[in-house]
Amino acid sequence: MEPGKISCSQLFYMIINLVTATAIVFLPGLTAVEAGRDSWIAPLLATFPGIYLALIIATLGKRFPGQTLIQYLQSILGAWPGKIFGVFYIFFFLHTNGVIVREFGELMVGLIMPRTPLIVFHAILLFLCAWAIRGGLEIPARIIEFTLPAIIIVFMIMLLLTAQEMDIKNLLPVLENGIKPVIRSSLDPIGWRGEIILLAMFLPFLERPGEGGRCAIWAVIVIGIILSFDAMINTAVLGTAVSHLTFPTFSLVRMVSVGNFLERIESVMVAIWIIGLFGKITWFYYAVVLGSAQLLNLKDYRPLVLPLGVLLAALSIRVAGNVPEVAGYIIEGFPPFAFLFEYIIPTVLLAVAWARGLKNTGRKGTAGGKTA
Repeated sequence: MEPGKISCSQLFYMIINLVTATAIVFLPGLTAVEAGRDSWIAPLLATFPGIYLALIIATLGKRFPGQTLIQYLQSILGAWPGKIFGVFYIFFFLHTNGVIVREFGELMVGLIMPRTPLIVFHAILLFLCAWAIRGGLEIPARIIEFTLPAIIIVFMIMLLLTAQEMDIKNLLPVLENGIKPVIRSSLDPIGWRGEIILLAMFLPFLERPGEGGRCAIWAVIVIGIILSFDAMINTAVLGTAVSHLTFPTFSLVRMVSVGNFLERIESVMVAIWIIGLFGKITWFYYAVVLGSAQLLNLKDYRPLVLPLGVLLAALSIRVAGNVPEVAGYIIEGFPPFAFLFEYIIPTVLLAVAWARGLKNTGRKGTAGGKTA
């Protein structure tokens, strides 16, 4: 079904892209609502659950080599219960991706082209993602491997260019209200860090599947550093105003002014975000298409790319009415579903597989065929 293979470095960049593409824009404002000046600590706390999830997925991958999450659900729970949970996971991936597409559209309309209908931005981006998916997994993997290192460097430089606007007093005192507000604010970062559950769909296509856990853990650590640094700079520059901004990082970048010649560089930030979202939406889109094909026992997933793309476009419009509804879902609606599908179910699956002594050490179940 998918002959392509990805390397450990491609998986590393894929996981970083998966989480940071949206988090760098929204997360500083969301965590500041509860944690205030300590919002930069929340992404660091979320690193530990992320490492835990990476270990769970890697362990399941070793017990069921060559199988995706959709396939070993059936191996562990049985054919029909496994298929039912597989449908739930596909809907989770599809709905989450619909929200991500909507975030992209709202930012483009709100900051750049306010008179352009949302569906125009959604359709253009989803068409590009569909084209990449039809070409195979290796295409988006190579694109992100080539672009993401440069994106990270440019992003860090843009944040550092605001140094003259920073006031360290905005970060002090640390933990003035205790650790509880920080823990509450870490729920969103933990949910977003849990998006690495997609690793369970891509692990069978790794050139050396045994390296998947190590690559994922390092990626989770780097994600924590990037997001913590982003939140810290936002707070140091904007102070308490961060919690009142929907896109604080864009507001931050707009303040960059070096020698009266380097200004208005938010267009660079938009370009970075579009490339990052292309990768993130593609990964979720691919997981939905591949998982659906495996549930239906199809030999090729490509006939499902365009129909599911149309469904995704429609869902992205219906998923919320406006920006406050999108933000409300991210803060209140997403964490419960995320914890269930990203942490609780995988943990239960591993416990059941261990208790029943289930594993697939042969080649009966592969990512391109039926489950064992």
